[in-house]
Amino acid sequence: MPLYVYEAVTSNGRKIKQKKSAPDIETLKEDLRKEGYLPVRIYPYKPGGLSTVFKRINSKDLQVFTDELASLLEAGLQLDRAIGVLAEHAEKEALREILHEVNRDIQRGMTLSQALSKHRVFPRLYINMVRAGEAGGILEPVLRRIASFLETTNTFKEEVLSALVYPILLTLVGSAAIAVLMLYVIPKFAIIFEEMGQTLPLTTLILMNFSNTATTYWWVVLAGFILIIYGIKRYASTEEGRLFIDKVLIKIPLISKLQMKIYISRFSRTMGTLLKSGVPILTAIRISREVVGNHLISSRLQVLEEGVRKGRGVTAPLRDSGVFPEVVLQMVAVGEEAGRLEDTFIKIAERFEHESKGMIKRLLSFIEPSIILIMGLVVGFIVISMLMAIFSINEIPL
Repeated sequence: MPLYVYEAVTSNGRKIKQKKSAPDIETLKEDLRKEGYLPVRIYPYKPGGLSTVFKRINSKDLQVFTDELASLLEAGLQLDRAIGVLAEHAEKEALREILHEVNRDIQRGMTLSQALSKHRVFPRLYINMVRAGEAGGILEPVLRRIASFLETTNTFKEEVLSALVYPILLTLVGSAAIAVLMLYVIPKFAIIFEEMGQTLPLTTLILMNFSNTATTYWWVVLAGFILIIYGIKRYASTEEGRLFIDKVLIKIPLISKLQMKIYISRFSRTMGTLLKSGVPILTAIRISREVVGNHLISSRLQVLEEGVRKGRGVTAPLRDSGVFPEVVLQMVAVGEEAGRLEDTFIKIAERFEHESKGMIKRLLSFIEPSIILIMGLVVGFIVISMLMAIFSINEIPL
């Protein structure tokens, strides 16, 4: 639904300027008049500038909002009042606007899940869990469960990103050092060598030719890189492209096993959390498939949804999908027999998240020295090539 900025005058003559979603401008005008506002100006909201990146609502913001909403409801506040309080104290303007609109929709008679479903910032998993909590009369515990789910997911992401900071920084610094040498230092030496007219070693000639090409045609390389990235993104936006890229990703050596562990943990945690919240199993499977993050794996798990719909249980169709290893299938079989599938999927998620963290640490312990070695070899080649040229100057007859 489009977001508009409107300027209006209230019944007491005060001028206000706010944002609100509506199907079109005419509908928004009618809604504002019903609320007692006199519309003065309405135009589409167009975010821009670097600040919008930092003001964007992320999963951490949703976690804080959900946790605080659960606390206020447990303290006895009515739902609309609790959301009104959170709307007034939200740090990000975008979240304040959304919560104000959610609050108005609730006061008009909508349920919380219906009001949240109007905004893309709340994922399907979130909305379905809230809907299940409303149906079962256990909204507060479900909100706690959602907050716990978001916290666990955010913690896992932060740990992975923290582990990647050093290799990324190392690569950037090393690449910058090589770029300075190739684009600035070597061309200076090339001028000196040319003036002397001395025959240079082969390695030095190769290095100087490469530096000259990079200095002259750097813009071609940059434009080509941008075009490649743009082409990949365009291709990835198609169904065929996404499927092909996902197939390639799970076949990359070294990280294919890590990716499968992450996919399994993501699916299992989502399934366990949804089932614990009272979401029907078919809906839980459908949502869990969507959050896996790989279209190939998601399509394979469609067998699970079809098998459960036909009454085959969970273990047999899960085995037919070929996604989960045997040890997981045995755990699911035991959980299914005991009627504790939700706890079983949570345990599977915890196990595979722990294994994923271990694999990431081991992978980084291999990547970090590899980056240092590659950068050292490149810099070493440059330095040796230049020294060989400098030493050859001594052969120039006086």
